[in-house]
Amino acid sequence: MAAAPPYPGHGMFLPYLINRTTTLINARLQTVLEPQGLTLTHWRVLAFLTTVDEGLTLSALGDATLTEQSTLSRSLKVLEGRALVERRACTADSRAVQIRITRQGKRLFQTLLKSVLALEAELLQGVSVEETELMRSVMLRIIANAPER
Repeated sequence: MAAAPPYPGHGMFLPYLINRTTTLINARLQTVLEPQGLTLTHWRVLAFLTTVDEGLTLSALGDATLTEQSTLSRSLKVLEGRALVERRACTADSRAVQIRITRQGKRLFQTLLKSVLALEAELLQGVSVEETELMRSVMLRIIANAPER
């Protein structure tokens, strides 16, 4: 068995760099969300629900947001209590429930989106449009190469 190559160091190890980048971005994003009483999970829920008119089932929303069902259920209770989302019977399956964003939820999302996009622009200072597109493309390929188990 051949010896493993030497460890390249944190500055060259992509999983570390991706994790560190995510942690730093999420910390900055949380400073935008906290004044509105929202968490990152709340933001993800609102973001995904904004893109679908008919809503999503709890399972589909959990898959989309990469959130465990128990954490997602707690977050939905908070969002429902604030009238930002609502649960409705699924038209295709009366046993299932769909989670939908309310008008109030859409308004809050749109208000926050301005600040979130400004944060994104700040974080991408000095990064060209081409580099940004390349980074997005590479990240999507990595995601495709690492299917969830």
